[in-house]
Amino acid sequence: MNTTRNTQYGYTLVELMVTVGIIGVLVAIAVPMYNNYTETATVGTARANANQLAMFEDNYFYENATFLAGTYDPGGDVTTLPNGLDWEPAGDNDLFKYVVAAGACGDISQCYKITVTYKPDTSLTAVVEK
Repeated sequence: MNTTRNTQYGYTLVELMVTVGIIGVLVAIAVPMYNNYTETATVGTARANANQLAMFEDNYFYENATFLAGTYDPGGDVTTLPNGLDWEPAGDNDLFKYVVAAGACGDISQCYKITVTYKPDTSLTAVVEK
């Protein structure tokens, strides 16, 4: 008794296209969420370093009765703020530019503004003012 079976192995084109469509929908949802996550983390790092720099500026003011203006730019000046304040950014992998502007602000005789800019995307910034 010889029986033959006509069985086929594999997937049909429709099954493969449905699978590709499902994967495409998942990617369309996941990529924007990931980009938002990395942007939030970048701004968080910038804000944390700006707040730390603000504490060093305040300490400098209490010791010298003035604020220190300067920059920290991994592509240029990397000595002004680290040497003057004994401060270096933590965890930014040289991707941020720090600018401290010091002077008089309206009715306040002394103030400063710290601007931290993410170098690959300059629209991501953090600002601390006093």
